[in-house]
Order: sequence, then C-alpha cells, then structure tokens
Amino acid sequence: MLKGKNPDRDKIIRETSLLSIVLNSIMAAVKIIIGLISGSVAIVSDGINNAGDILSSFVTMLGNILAKRRPTHSHPLGFGRIEYLSALIVSFIILFAGFELLSSSISKIIEPTMMDMSQMMVLIIIITIFMKLFLWRMNSKAAVKTDSDALKASATDSLIDALSSSVTVLAVIISYIAPVNLDGWAGLVVSLFILYSGIKNILITVSSIVGERPEKSTVNEIRAIINRHPPLHGGYDIQIHSYGPTRAVGTCNVEVPSDAKGEEIFDAMTEAQIEIMDELGIYFTFGMYAVNDINPTVRLMKKEVLKVLKNVSPSVIGMHAFHVHFNDSRVHFDVVVDFNLKDISDFRKKATEALEKEFPTYSFQFNIDPDYA
Repeated sequence: MLKGKNPDRDKIIRETSLLSIVLNSIMAAVKIIIGLISGSVAIVSDGINNAGDILSSFVTMLGNILAKRRPTHSHPLGFGRIEYLSALIVSFIILFAGFELLSSSISKIIEPTMMDMSQMMVLIIIITIFMKLFLWRMNSKAAVKTDSDALKASATDSLIDALSSSVTVLAVIISYIAPVNLDGWAGLVVSLFILYSGIKNILITVSSIVGERPEKSTVNEIRAIINRHPPLHGGYDIQIHSYGPTRAVGTCNVEVPSDAKGEEIFDAMTEAQIEIMDELGIYFTFGMYAVNDINPTVRLMKKEVLKVLKNVSPSVIGMHAFHVHFNDSRVHFDVVVDFNLKDISDFRKKATEALEKEFPTYSFQFNIDPDYA
C-alpha cells in the first residue's frame, strides 16, 4: 500500500527502463550471433527472449509516461491504472517468448543437430548471466522504491533469464565432456522457466487490477491515526481503492459518542484525513456511528449480544456501531462476518430469533458487514 508519493518515482522508472533497454540490446545481439554461429537453438531463443525484454522495458517506460497524465473531466482520478496494463503487456510478452522457445526446443529434440561453440563463446554467455543478475537486482530495488508491477515483472524475468542461461551453459559443458546433445532439452527447461515467470506475473498483475485486501499493517496504521483524534474511535468497514501505484482513495466508518458535538467531530475527521494522506498517501472519507456504550448497561448488553451472535455462527468476527435506544427499546449495530458465511438471509433470521429470545423486551436492527479489512 502507498507510503506517500516518492518524488523520484518517475525518474527511477525511466532510468531503470533505459538501462535495461541498453543492456538487453547488447545481450540479445551477442546471444543471437553466438547461437547462429554455434547452431544452438537454446542460445538463439535466449537472445530472442532478451530482445523481447527490450520491448518489455519500453512498454514499462511508456506506461509510466501515460500514467502521469493529469486527471480529466472523464477520468477525474487520473490514469495511474495504465501502469497495471503495461505490467500485463510485459507479462504476455514473456509468455509469448516462452511458447516460441518451447516450440523450437521440441523441434530440436525431435531433429537434433550438434553444437559448435568455442570456450570464448561460453565465457561470453557466462558474462551475460551476471549482467542479467545485475538487471534482476536493479529492477527489484527499483520496484520496491516505486511499487511498480511492471518493474517487478521485469525483475522476475531477469532472474528467470539468468537461471535459464545457466541451464544452457551447463548443457554446452556437458556436450564437451560427453557426446550428447542436450541443446533441445536445455531449451525446453528454459522455456518452462519463462512460461512460469509469465504466468506468475500475469496472476500478480490481474490481482492488482481486480482489487486486493488492504495489508494488515496499513489497516493498523489507519486505526492508530483515527484513535489519536478523539472523539473518533475504531476504524471499521475500511475499503481502499487503488487508481495506480501513486493514487488511492479509501472509506472508513468511525464511532463517536452520541453526545459529541458536530464541530468537534468534523475537526477530528479533518485532522485524521490529513494525517492519513500525509503518512500513507490515501485520501480518506469517513462515515460516522453514534454510540452510547459509555453506559455500563449498554457495555454489558453489547458483550452479551456478541456472545449470542457467535453461538449462532462461527463466522461472526466482531461487532461495532452498537447503540441502545432506551426510549423505544431498540438496538442497532453492525456485525462483521468472514467470507465463509454463504447464506446471509438464513444468518439474519437465526440471529434475530436468538437475540429476541435472549432479550424479549428489545427489537434489533443490524447490518451484516463482510470482513473487508
């Protein structure tokens, strides 16, 4: 989750992508030339994969440029989600390279041809492995600093490339020792590495696009900030919606004493909103529950009501917004349930019956909230 905007984010992404383009261009050219001279399909395919990495870095850089566009009337929350789309494109490029290598490797297994690679060529390939490890480390660090899914995908791809090139070199070394041609099989192993990388990155990016549960540490920080601004208390039904790595909005409900003044509540909400934005980079809006659980009778009743609800279903996690209206014997609250609860209507019916049996002089009104955070 966001930790405030990194002022150098765009610069980091741009410089990382440009350096990746330069190094991958060198490696692609070297590997394709060596592969063609030696007759190694694995090395040629590895070089083509590096050429695909050039396109991936270009897509990452272009996605970052487009995502920086200012909000418009039709897109008031900006274009930050374009970065998720660029990460998805990078993942599909990786996947395509994997399928191409898989096909050529199977052909080489069916119709093998001997390789002719000098020790100097092997040494050059080993050097490119260290270059890929450097790119993996560089992209990983940049991804952490910028929270860029596209850079994360590039980092994973670089590590997979280093491993796959190692397999290719191992196959060449074995061919020196024994009269066996493992080039096709090495290419097959490399293709499986690449396919795994592409599928994994697609799943990670799609998860970001679909929307993910907020991290527990982020939720705890939000609640800590809220509780620093009385009369606000709690922090419930927290939902955070990401519009790219640098823009997020959130909603949250808080409890306030039923006798608190409106101006006091407003000031506290404003201060909490500013602090959350400064520390976490999330623009929050608040909903409010008026509670009277400072009353000992209400506190005791709240405890007993929660006990009844947990007896009705093990899916009950907690409860908030508890308010007893003594003038008409009415109780209002929200009950939080986990996602294992399938039949909401059945739970509501059984919970109402159990509560009215336990407290026959009261009526109950309650909302059933999923465990959002």
